[in-house]
Amino acid sequence: MTLELAPTPTAVLIEGGVGCGKTAALITRVATLLEDGAAPEDMLVLTATPDAARVLAARLIEVVGERGGAVEVTCTRDVALGMLASEEGRAFSGRAGRLVTPVELGFIMEDMKVSGLKQRRLREMLKFFYRNWTELAGGADDDDRWLIPGEEADTHALLKDVLRFTGGILEPEASAMAVRFLLACPEVLASAQRAHVLVDDYQMHSRASQHLANLLARDSVIVAADPAAVVEVFDSYPYGEGIGEFTQANEGCERIVLNESYACAAAARAASRLRTSLDAGAAPLGDAEAESDAPSPSQSASSATSGTTATPTVPDRAAIAASFTALKATDPAAEMASVADAVQTALEAGADPSSIYVLAFHPAWERRVARALEARGIATATPVRGRVAAGDYRDLDRCAAARLLTALALVANAHDALAWRAWCGFDDYLANSAVFADMRAEADEQGKDLGAMLDEVAAAAPAESFPGTGIGRVLDAYRAGRTLIEQVQGLEGDELIGAIASALNLTGESGEHAIQLVRALTAPEPKPAVSAIDTSFGTSVPAPAPDDAQTLITRARNRMSAPVFEATEGCVLIGDSAHLTGRTPTTLVLTGFVNGFFPTRDYFDATVTTPDKQKLVRATDTRRLYTAAGKATQRLIASWFTSTSLVEAETLKLEIARAKLRRGERIAVTTPSIYLTEIDPATEPSIPELPGDSQAPRDAAAATSS
Repeated sequence: MTLELAPTPTAVLIEGGVGCGKTAALITRVATLLEDGAAPEDMLVLTATPDAARVLAARLIEVVGERGGAVEVTCTRDVALGMLASEEGRAFSGRAGRLVTPVELGFIMEDMKVSGLKQRRLREMLKFFYRNWTELAGGADDDDRWLIPGEEADTHALLKDVLRFTGGILEPEASAMAVRFLLACPEVLASAQRAHVLVDDYQMHSRASQHLANLLARDSVIVAADPAAVVEVFDSYPYGEGIGEFTQANEGCERIVLNESYACAAAARAASRLRTSLDAGAAPLGDAEAESDAPSPSQSASSATSGTTATPTVPDRAAIAASFTALKATDPAAEMASVADAVQTALEAGADPSSIYVLAFHPAWERRVARALEARGIATATPVRGRVAAGDYRDLDRCAAARLLTALALVANAHDALAWRAWCGFDDYLANSAVFADMRAEADEQGKDLGAMLDEVAAAAPAESFPGTGIGRVLDAYRAGRTLIEQVQGLEGDELIGAIASALNLTGESGEHAIQLVRALTAPEPKPAVSAIDTSFGTSVPAPAPDDAQTLITRARNRMSAPVFEATEGCVLIGDSAHLTGRTPTTLVLTGFVNGFFPTRDYFDATVTTPDKQKLVRATDTRRLYTAAGKATQRLIASWFTSTSLVEAETLKLEIARAKLRRGERIAVTTPSIYLTEIDPATEPSIPELPGDSQAPRDAAAATSS
């Protein structure tokens, strides 16, 4: 049975293109509600990413003041997990109320391989399950009628059994599980609801997250959405159709349409072209600053009437060309130098460093740009990502970081079934999956969890265990884990990590690397320098948080599942398109804008990407570029390189136009991204001539002048 969206007494949809002031309109709505007497504690603002939540919270305080700091600004996933971690939530779900980490996911997948499915088929089936979870396919009762009996239903049942046995929650099921929890527990729903719920980038949320947001709204729900920006940034499977479901569920919904872009002329023009390529019927984005009496985003939103749009002013070609820079470099090193020059020029012109965003289309380019800028004394910040997977769990040295994190999780909670599953899987070719399959079947019959089963088996087994058998290896690991927990009791911080590392015999280069990685993941988040008294709020600065095992593992899990920019003050930001969500940089640099990075090399390989799939890839890429390029408020810059060594090109999986020999070295010739024609005024011959525009520059040199 399809789960319908919950209606709300007052519903508002703020719809508009990228850079048209939707977030500013939401902030204005918050300010108005507060002025009208709404309590900050009875309001909830939801964003698409944790980074966007931080940015919006800071903007809210700037506009509203101290009361704005009392309004909760967060992500739907955090709200869902908070509910599921409660005593009632754990009882409802039968889970531990926390996400499976990347380390633990590797062992969940090993347990899924006992299904006998080939790995590719299993991956495809899991994606199918995940999407249907986010779209609430099972309805309020989470039935399985949407599954085909046989292989599909059996594999789904196995996955649910594995998750129940270990207690973990996968990201795609978190919001859906929270929705069903609230529907099944009216008293919990009543206590969780807020008078007013506001949602930014509504189309970037999954269907389940959209439903959760609407369920939480008691009196009013206000959402800001852009139908063209359905991009996966944090939630799996963003649900663009949810905009239509929102208006259908709320018959009296007030609709406000914003079409005036507050980005620079080049960014507005690029966004307008990209938006039109996605939807030929989409209204063009105009330049809100083209007229001297142009309203602010908040004024525009508050004065707009339901279902009406204003005729946007189109910028002329001179303005477009003046706000765009194309940086063509001969090789990656030259590109890094040109990007550093552009950033330095913006800083010398008075730009706030944190208002400059360098969007890297490959992780290696994040690091290269950071090194190039720091070599010139320019501070940089990148998202703090916990790039830790299970690694090769067959080799203890190659999974040292994963073992250290897992041990830390056990010290934090000796009843953590997920952590025990991972801990007892290290150093075995199949991660002891057959043993856990048998144990899981017996646990289902007896109604016990993994922890209880391990305790029971360990108590019944002889002291020497069962040498050479799978159950023997699991029991040996379990007993070693229990001994380790006792050894490090009472320790905190670096001392605790060091003691665990010593117990695990982490030595040599791999051991030291693992220790440093875990220390970085568990370190306190850097805070801006403040005095003993925070004068803006008149309250004392809180004491430092403890560094016990639970605090340390919570920090690590947050960084693994929700990476964010942690310290941005005085720093140029370098990241991907997802971390740009919620930001409005003055200068936006698209670096590594080459074929192979964007789009990926597979796009050009007909044996990998069929024509039909190529259309889907192009549409996805276009949405990503649209949501990014349309944000620059002063200057949009694109940079690329035309050659690199053949070895590096293959390593980076670049699309190679041709290879040549230069001074004895094999060189790969690379080409700018196929999407450059969408954003570079000098390569847009299809743009129609505009009134009074006949003398606009058409050559690349004029178009790329600063």
